[in-house]
Amino acid sequence: MAEIAIEYWRGERMESRARADVAVVDSLGQVRYWFGDPDRATFWRSSAKPFQAMPVIESGAADRFHFGPREVAIICASHGGESMHVELVQDLLQRIDAKPEHLICGVHPPSHRPAALALLHRGQEPDVLHNNCSGKHTGMLTLARGLGVPLEGYQKPDHPVQQAIRQNVAYMTGLDDDSLYTGTDGCGVPTFYLSLRRMAYAFARLVDPRGLEPAKQASAMIIAEAMRMHPELVSKSESLEVDLAQASNHRFVSKGGAEAVFCLGLPDKGLGLAMKIDDGISRAVPTLLAGVLQQMGVLSASEQMALDHLLHPVLKNHAGTVVGDVRVVMELKADRL
Repeated sequence: MAEIAIEYWRGERMESRARADVAVVDSLGQVRYWFGDPDRATFWRSSAKPFQAMPVIESGAADRFHFGPREVAIICASHGGESMHVELVQDLLQRIDAKPEHLICGVHPPSHRPAALALLHRGQEPDVLHNNCSGKHTGMLTLARGLGVPLEGYQKPDHPVQQAIRQNVAYMTGLDDDSLYTGTDGCGVPTFYLSLRRMAYAFARLVDPRGLEPAKQASAMIIAEAMRMHPELVSKSESLEVDLAQASNHRFVSKGGAEAVFCLGLPDKGLGLAMKIDDGISRAVPTLLAGVLQQMGVLSASEQMALDHLLHPVLKNHAGTVVGDVRVVMELKADRL
């Protein structure tokens, strides 16, 4: 059961609380650290994107269409709709002889506020390329090209694209394909319902793929390295993923998801982390993640200093006056092997 992890204080009184569950797992599947219930199940949402992208590599389509690290990063992305994101997705669509009209992810304004304001000032309406999932969907179209199957219907669970993704998710999480439950994500494709333990295990295997089949090992290494080095493409210019990369010299492979899910891999430790804020409100995610990493003892002194704004955030009013703070109150449990 989710336990109280974060408190919001205004002056001398506690105002709000956030409950959470956390699992940290090694690449052998052992839970090494946890808070609350590591077997808490929820939808993986966009934190699953690296595993939805792996079949693009394995199919040979990434090589066929000359994907480099930047292209790999954008097909794992929940991007901000900035020009660098839109232009990269446009380029990939041209390479695979597809059009924006093939993307079924829908339209919303850029999640990167400056990009949304720039569109507004130019009098332009957002289009499907600004959708934060347009890179992922372009990756799915690329997989369809690699498999030699129609682009139409690529979002449907019985389409060969989604079947290949489902098989990969089952493999990387160590689950039986038949036991995977899916719902429909905000962008119209299947999203997977599984435990934080299984999510963390998949991220551990992504960054420490030594025990995987050769083709899986290769695709995991390519995906993890692209995400590690290009967090600004995986997310947006101002994001937790970018914050972590700047503070740690690109040590982590991280990916957030909707409804306050966040996953991270630590390549140098062979560990995966998955967390979920119980109420689905993401404002507590950065502070909780920084607190978990601190209590795991994996942050250097310089990294802790660089992440102090996450570890000890303050609350300000509209005049910029400090009126409170945010506190990590959870205590991470550890399995001392």
